[in-house]
Amino acid sequence: MAFFGFAASGSAEPPWQAAYEIRADLFEAQTQILFGERRGAPVVEAEGRLRGPLRQGLAADAPAELKEVEASLTEAKRAAAELDEVALAAARGEVVSALRRGAFAVAVASAQRREVAKARAWLQIRDFRKTTPYTRPGVDGTTALQGLGAREISPHEAVLQIEKDLLDTFQARLLTNLDEAAQAAERGFDGRFAESSAIVLGYWKAIAPEYGEQRGAAERQATTRDFERLASAGANADAASFEAARSSVEADLEGFTAAPLTPDEQINRASQLDRFLALVPKEYDKGTSDGQVTAVFEVQEGVAFMDGVEAAFSDLEPVLLERDEDAVERIKDDLTTLRDDVDSAQQGGAVAPQEELDTAAEQASAEIERISPEEWSEGGDEADYELVDISLDQLEAAAGAGQYQTAEQARLAAYGFFEFGPELKLRAFDTQLALEIEGLIWYGAAGDAGLAKLVADNAPVSEIRETRLDLDEKLADARAITGDGASAMTTITNSALIVFREGLEAILILAAITASMVGPRAPLRRPIYRGALLAIPASALMFVLGILLLDSLSKYGEKLEAVVGVVAIGVLLLVMNWFFHKVYWTEWIKGHRDRGKVLTGAALAAGAGAATVAGLYTLGFTSVFREGFETVLFLQALQLSSGTGVVLAGVSLGLVLTGIVGAVTFALERKLPYKKMLIATGVLIALVLVVLVGNTARTMQGVGWLSITPVEIEFPLWMGTWLGIYPTVETLSAQVLAFVFVIGSYFAAEWMRKRELRKTIAAHEASLEAEAESAEPTAAGNGNGSNGHAGVGSADDAVPPAPRSLSRR
Repeated sequence: MAFFGFAASGSAEPPWQAAYEIRADLFEAQTQILFGERRGAPVVEAEGRLRGPLRQGLAADAPAELKEVEASLTEAKRAAAELDEVALAAARGEVVSALRRGAFAVAVASAQRREVAKARAWLQIRDFRKTTPYTRPGVDGTTALQGLGAREISPHEAVLQIEKDLLDTFQARLLTNLDEAAQAAERGFDGRFAESSAIVLGYWKAIAPEYGEQRGAAERQATTRDFERLASAGANADAASFEAARSSVEADLEGFTAAPLTPDEQINRASQLDRFLALVPKEYDKGTSDGQVTAVFEVQEGVAFMDGVEAAFSDLEPVLLERDEDAVERIKDDLTTLRDDVDSAQQGGAVAPQEELDTAAEQASAEIERISPEEWSEGGDEADYELVDISLDQLEAAAGAGQYQTAEQARLAAYGFFEFGPELKLRAFDTQLALEIEGLIWYGAAGDAGLAKLVADNAPVSEIRETRLDLDEKLADARAITGDGASAMTTITNSALIVFREGLEAILILAAITASMVGPRAPLRRPIYRGALLAIPASALMFVLGILLLDSLSKYGEKLEAVVGVVAIGVLLLVMNWFFHKVYWTEWIKGHRDRGKVLTGAALAAGAGAATVAGLYTLGFTSVFREGFETVLFLQALQLSSGTGVVLAGVSLGLVLTGIVGAVTFALERKLPYKKMLIATGVLIALVLVVLVGNTARTMQGVGWLSITPVEIEFPLWMGTWLGIYPTVETLSAQVLAFVFVIGSYFAAEWMRKRELRKTIAAHEASLEAEAESAEPTAAGNGNGSNGHAGVGSADDAVPPAPRSLSRR
C-alpha cells in the first residue's frame, strides 16, 4: 500500500519536486545499505515518483532520457536488494544526470513553444557550475525566460541563452565531478567514486552533440568510448583504469568549449582575468610578512581571487590555445605556482616569499597579453560593473548573516572595482553621478545613508537593501553613460570642462596664496608662479606617460594623488606659516609702527633665504601639479575611448578658457585694496587648507591608508565636492588639526616674539642703568658745566631711550 500511496502523491508533484525526491529516495537507500538493511523501499518510492508531469514531459521531449532513468532505477532496485553499495551509487549518478539532461531538453522545447511557465518549472531540475566569491552563478537561462515572458526577446533568443547557460554548466560540472571522482578513488570511497564517474558520463552525453559539431563524428565516437571506459572503471572501483581513462578524456576536451563565449564576453573575461591576476599577489602581500601569515582574511581574499583567475582563464583557454599552445602551458605553470603558494599559506603550510608570487603573476600576465587577440586589450567597463555587483551581493549576504566585518571587506572590494575601473571615465562624463555613486558606497547621497555608515552601525539588511537598490539605479545610469561610445564633440566638450574645472581650482589656490604679496612683497610671487608654470609641462609629461603606461598609472593613480596632496599640505603649512609670521604679521605691524620706513624687495629677498624660495617654488608646483595630475587621470579615461587627438582638442580649448580666467583673476587681484587683501588672504588660505586636507584625507581613506569612522552627521553632497568636508572622524579631525596648527603656530610665534621683546627691553634697561651708574661720578666731578652737558648729549646719541611702543608693551 505504501507503494501506491507514494505513486499517487508522486503523480501530483511538479517535475522539479519529483526529481528532487527521487534523488533523496536513492540517497536514503544508500544510507540503509550502510546499516545493512535490505528493505529497498526508498528505491520503490523513487520509481513511484516517475509518473505524472515528470513522466509526461520526459516522454514528450526527452524519450531517450526517460528510458535511461527507468533502466537505472531498475538497476538501483537490484543493487539495493543485494546490498551492492557501489552499483547503487553508480545507478544514482546515472539517474541524476539523465534527469538533468531530460529537463534541459524539455525546457528548450517549452521555450520554443513559448510555454514559459513549463520551461521555468523544468529549468529548476538543473545543476550549477561552481562559483567563486567573484563570479556569479549561471542564471542566464532564468533571465532568458523572464525576457521571453515579458516578450522582450524571441523564443529563438531565449533558447540560445538557455542552451549556452546549461551547456556551460554541464561542461564545468563534468570537470568538477571528474576531480571529485579522482579524490574519492584516492581516499577509498568506492560509492562516491562510482557515482561521480557515472555523472561525468551523463554530462558528457549532454555536451557530446556540440563536441561532434566542432570536431566531427569520428572524434565524438572516440571520446565517447573514453568516457564509457572511465565510468566503467568507477563502477568497478578500478582506480588505475580510471586514471588512464581520465588522462584520455582530459586530452580529448583540451581546447573544447561547449558554449563558446561571444566576442564581448571574451573581452569582459579577459578584463576580469587581468584584474584578478594582479590582485592575487597584492592580497598575499597584505596578508603575509617575513614568512608568516599576519592577516588571514587577506590571504583568503588572495585564494578567492585565484579562484577567479582559474575560472576566467578556463573560459579563455580555448581561444589562447589556438594562438600559442606552448605559451598556454607556461601560463598554466605560473598559475600553478600561484595556486600552490596561496593555498599553502591559507592551510597553515609554508609561506612562499613575495617575490615568487610577483614573478609568477608578472610572467603569466605578460604571456597572456602577448598571445591575446588585440581586441581584448580594449577592455570593458562591463566586467568591472559585474564585479561591483558581485561584491555588493556579498555585502548583503554577509550583513544578513551578521558578519559585518566581512560585509565591510566586500564594500571596500566593490569600491575598489569601481574606483580602478569605470569611475575615472564616469567622472570625465558625469562628475555628479560619479560623486553620488561614491557617496552611496561611503557616507550617503541623494537622501540615502551610505553603505560605509550602515555597515559601521551594524544596520539591518533591510536598510542596506534600500541603499543598494538606489545604488543599482545609479550604476545602471553609469553603465549607460560609459558603455556607449561618445561623439567627438562630446569628448572635446568633456575634456575642455575637465581642464577648465581643475584649472580654476588651481587658479583659486594660487590667488589665495599670492593675494597679499604686493608692494615690497611682490618678489615672493615670482618663485610661486615659476613653480606653478613648471607644473604645466610636468602634467603634460604625466599625460604622455599615462598613455604609454596606462595600467601602471591606473594602478597607482589615486595613491600618487594622495602623496602629492600630502606634499602640498606640508609645504602649504610650512611656507605659509613662515610667510604670515615672518612677513605678514611682523612686517605689517612693523610698518604700522614705523610708517616712515619701507621694506624693500632686496631686503625681503635677503630675509627669505634660499630655503624659503625653494619652498615657494615647491608650493606653486604642488598646488598646480595636484590638479594637473587629477586632470591627467580623467583625460586618460577619455583618451582610451576617443583617442588622443580628440582629447587634445578639448584640452586646448580648456587651457584657453583657463588662461582667460586666470589673467582676469590676477589682474583684479592687483587692484584690490592692500589692507583688505591681507585680511581676505587669511580667510582664503584657511579655506584652501581645509579643502586640501579634507580631499587628501579622503583620498588616503580610499586607498586604505587611513581608517574610516563615520559620524552621526549628514552633510550635503556639495560640501564634499567644493569644501572637502566628509562625515568621518578622520577627515574632520584632520581639517580641524590643520586649522588649529596654523592658528596655534601664530599665537606661539607671537608669544615667542613678545618673550624676545621683553628680553630685549630688559637688557636695554639694564644697559641704561649700568651706563647711568658709571656716569654718576663723572657728572659729580664736572658739575653742570658745558663739558658735562656735551658728555650727556653724546651718551643720549649713543644709546637712545626705549621706544614708547616698547615701553607700553
